[in-house]
Order: sequence, then structure tokens, then C-alpha cells
Amino acid sequence: MGFRIKSGQDMSAEIRRIVIEQLDLAASELKSLGDPESDQAIHDARRRVKKIRAVVRLVRPVLDKAYRAVDADLSDVSQLLAPVADGQGVVNTINVLAERYSKLLPRRTASSIKSELLEREKRIDAQAKAEHVLRRAMSTLRSERARVKRWQLRATGFDAIAPGLKESFRRARDGMLTARLHPTPEKYRTWRRHVKDHWFHIRLIEARCGNQLMTYQKRLEALDGILGEYHNLILLRDVLVTDSGLSRREAAQCLKVIAKYQRSLRRDAQILGGRVYSERPRRAVRRIKKLWDQAPHASDGRARVP
Repeated sequence: MGFRIKSGQDMSAEIRRIVIEQLDLAASELKSLGDPESDQAIHDARRRVKKIRAVVRLVRPVLDKAYRAVDADLSDVSQLLAPVADGQGVVNTINVLAERYSKLLPRRTASSIKSELLEREKRIDAQAKAEHVLRRAMSTLRSERARVKRWQLRATGFDAIAPGLKESFRRARDGMLTARLHPTPEKYRTWRRHVKDHWFHIRLIEARCGNQLMTYQKRLEALDGILGEYHNLILLRDVLVTDSGLSRREAAQCLKVIAKYQRSLRRDAQILGGRVYSERPRRAVRRIKKLWDQAPHASDGRARVP
């Protein structure tokens, strides 16, 4: 069943199963560097690391201090893989800009930028290979299995996830409001991180809630996609400003297009975010608990009352 909490199972066992599966899958994807397929696999591995960290945040209120070492180590792995993992997304974004704003961004300029980005990817891959990034990341992922196997939650059933779910909703909702008032790259990065956590949490419990959260989950997925594209624009802008051989005129033209697309994405994100986070956190969790309780399921690993 993968990244889903199963019905009728002990919650501690389910969380351990899900995290260990993601650790193993992430480690298996860190095989090689230097081509688009390998870079995509590294991107997927980093995404699995984000899933694990989201699970940690979900159960953190009922998990002992052992989670702290795992979360810190996985943060290091994410940082190790980031330069390689982000590269393909930035290349895809320049393709989107070239198609969406063909009248504002000359084809020759877009082609020059793409060529520079591909060369930059090669340099990043070469550096990652020289620094043994994949081996170091894989070693860390495999070492975490022993820690995770000892995890025990201090609550069962929905009580094990309710506090973390409420917190992830609150953080994402607050992140939206802060980004609306202060639309800086850092505020949008923070909002995106909290939205991704919340989306992963809903994916975890969706089946356990009788698949009644599908529409909600799809909205979160769409919001994450918008904020992810916005993040890629931030990365692309940083490259153009700090590491580009374009002429000043070409760079200025591209930066103008980036700013235009960012305004569009901010508008879309705030509209969709307003729909997703229209409720207060407490009310949202009560609604989800009702779905959890009403869904056909077994006993969450607890003894049944005759």
C-alpha cells in the first residue's frame, strides 16, 4: 500500500513500516550521476527524504526524542542532494518560460540560457561525484533504519496524529498569510515547505479516511505544484544574477519575464490557498477525525470491546 496508513494496524508499526520503506527506496535510487535519468532518480530520492521528514513532523508530539537525530541527519542528506536534484526542475522552468512568453523571451535567449543551465548541471554532477555525495547520502539513509526500528508512539489511532496534523495545517495556513503580507522568496519557500508537509500528511491518511479527502488532497497537490514552480523561478533567477554568461540586455529581459510569471503564480497560489485553508486548524482536524471514525476499518491495533 506504500505511503498510506493501513486500517487495523498498530500505529507505531505502521509509521515504522512507512518510514523504513521510504528509506530503502531512497537509498536504492542513489546509483549514479551525470545523465537526466540519474538526476531524476536523485530528485525522487530527495522527495522521499522529504516524505520521511513530514512523517516525523506528523508524529513528533507523540514520539520520543529519538526522532531528533533522524530528522537532523535527513536534513543533511537533503542538503547534500539539493544541487543535483534541483537542476532538472530549473531546466524545465526555462522551457515553460520560452513557451508561455514566446513574444517576450526570444528563442535564441531561451536557448542560450538552457545551454548554460545544462553545462552548470554537468559541473554540479562532477563536483557531487568528486565529493562522493551519493555514497555519503546512501550510508546515512541505511544507518537510520536501526533507529527507526525502535520508534514507539505514546498514543494510538487518530490520537497519534491529531496534534501533528493540526500543527501542519496551522503552519501552512500561517505561511500563506505571511507570504500574502510579505511576498518575499524566503516567505514563499517557507509556505511551500509547510504545504508539502500538509499534503504528505493528507496522503498518508486519505485511504484510512475512506478516500473522502481525495478532492482536498488534489487541491493540496496543485498548490504544491504552483509553489514548486515558483521555487524553480527563484533558483533560475539566482543563477542568472550570480552565474550567467548572458549579456546584460538578455539577462534583464529574462528577469523581467521571470518576475511576470512569479506575479501570476503568486496570484494563483493565494487563490487556491484561500480555498484550501478557509477553515481554522481545530475545525479542520475535527472534520478529518469524523471521516476517520466513520470509514469502514478495523480496530487500529487496539483490542475490540465485545
